[in-house]
Amino acid sequence: MKLRESRHDRIHVFHLTGAIELHNAAALRSRLQMKAARRCPALILDLSGVPYIDSTGLALLIEYLRDAEAFGGYFVLAGLTSSVRQIFDVVQLDKALPICRDVEEAKAKLRKGVLSRTQHALFKKSPAETPRTMRAAA
Repeated sequence: MKLRESRHDRIHVFHLTGAIELHNAAALRSRLQMKAARRCPALILDLSGVPYIDSTGLALLIEYLRDAEAFGGYFVLAGLTSSVRQIFDVVQLDKALPICRDVEEAKAKLRKGVLSRTQHALFKKSPAETPRTMRAAA
């Protein structure tokens, strides 16, 4: 997997090419964590060059989605290939994340303010359980 980054005003774009899999996920995780730490206001993931994403890659997207939700950032996917789109449909990640046809559509919708943030409660960060809560649940 290769990652090229671009920036358009306050909108950051990761242009990815190649499969997103276990053996290359650490690099993407590091870049996503850096964006979360800096509270990136809007991040578009351009997946038009990604033929496949495995469960590790999906987990990375969910991690960043939760982080972005916590600080009020936007996270948008763009340009899903048909094979990646099928995976998103199966795991229903398409219900949690805005998905646009391409990067230009994503940028336009972000600028117009017509994209919502996380759309599914399952993918929202929950408060950390305290030891007392864990004992009560046992």
